[in-house]
Amino acid sequence: MLYLYGKMKVDSMVEISILINILLSVIMLGSFGIWIYLFLVLRRSFDLSPKIYSDDSLDVEKEIISVIIPARNEEKYIQQCIQSLLDQNMKNYELLLIDDNSTDSTLGLMENFSQDPRVRIFKAGEKPSGWVGKNWPCYIGYQNSKGKYLLFTDADTIHSNRSVRDSLGTLIKQKLDVLTAVPKLKYPNLIVKMVLPVLSVFMFSRYSPMRVNDPNISIGYLFGSFFVITRECYERVGTHAAVKSEIVEDGALGKKLKEEGHKLKMFRGENLLEAYWARDFNTLWNSLKRLIIPLYFTDRLNSILMTIGIFFLMAFPFLSLTYCLVAYYDFTAVTDISSNILILFSILSVLSIYATNFYQLKKAKTHKAIYFLGTPIGCFVVSLSFVWSILTSEKNAKIKWRDREYNYSKGINC
Repeated sequence: MLYLYGKMKVDSMVEISILINILLSVIMLGSFGIWIYLFLVLRRSFDLSPKIYSDDSLDVEKEIISVIIPARNEEKYIQQCIQSLLDQNMKNYELLLIDDNSTDSTLGLMENFSQDPRVRIFKAGEKPSGWVGKNWPCYIGYQNSKGKYLLFTDADTIHSNRSVRDSLGTLIKQKLDVLTAVPKLKYPNLIVKMVLPVLSVFMFSRYSPMRVNDPNISIGYLFGSFFVITRECYERVGTHAAVKSEIVEDGALGKKLKEEGHKLKMFRGENLLEAYWARDFNTLWNSLKRLIIPLYFTDRLNSILMTIGIFFLMAFPFLSLTYCLVAYYDFTAVTDISSNILILFSILSVLSIYATNFYQLKKAKTHKAIYFLGTPIGCFVVSLSFVWSILTSEKNAKIKWRDREYNYSKGINC
């Protein structure tokens, strides 16, 4: 009897193990398929996305363009940004520098350029109730601008000497209302170099020029680091006042522009400018939280599903492969065809993640492709940040951004 009982118990455990392996195999097959799809979308985006072109025959000097730079505590970057914009190969433009209540030497560094007749400096002052992020200084810049065209850019960007001329020329020639460009991202340290390229695969797949420029797809997006818009269109869409409560204001404004039928087009702009998305682990972590926490408070179900999806796509394949390897080296474990199928699909999924990240690094040329070896670290950091943000959002949904704290669980406070 004991023998029969023991045999039944072993058989039951084997059946459970097989069911688990089958379930995990289905998940890994799905992950592999999605990563292949992401690779193909990424490849198509790099190959077919339009680039801003140079054309010196275009007369872009008829109307003034106002370049608006909001800045808060940017003493490390502001001088290089301003100088790159003063070195443009055109004359008819103005530079509006908006200090957003900086507590460092940003304002003083701005004032070093005050002798240049193209430069005007303003203090944003305290934000009115309901305004968050850089929406208010952008609005102050608009109110004081003279141009028929507005170029919004960040204080930590570095521009080529053709960024203003070529973007404005492209806007005029293609008769667009608004133009935005994907910058060449700068990755300042090891952890950012390993994490952001993995995230960029998703960002560039979802918000690629191929998707944003497709009139049949509802997705609209702006890169806050660089977009040119006609004054008329900016006023029609409601200016930054229309998205004053949005901490991810560029995405919200781009979405609104697309929904209202304005002529929006996204270009690859790595030859025009360089920009930072995160500068260290702290800003990286808060940048990742900035992606998911606002969504959680506007569309809870979608944010939870997205977090689960990210986990199964990015972190779980590595966990599954580890589980398989441990099982193979555990000689007491029972292995059968379901185990072999699981390890095959796990390997394929992990290899597809590595391959996609390697391809993204090779094409983007932001830093050496050898950093694709840090793919697992990037996947786990992104997954963990999303999971942690969702789990803690009810009681402690805080985002620190540009030396300000926003608490979504208590209403957004600055």
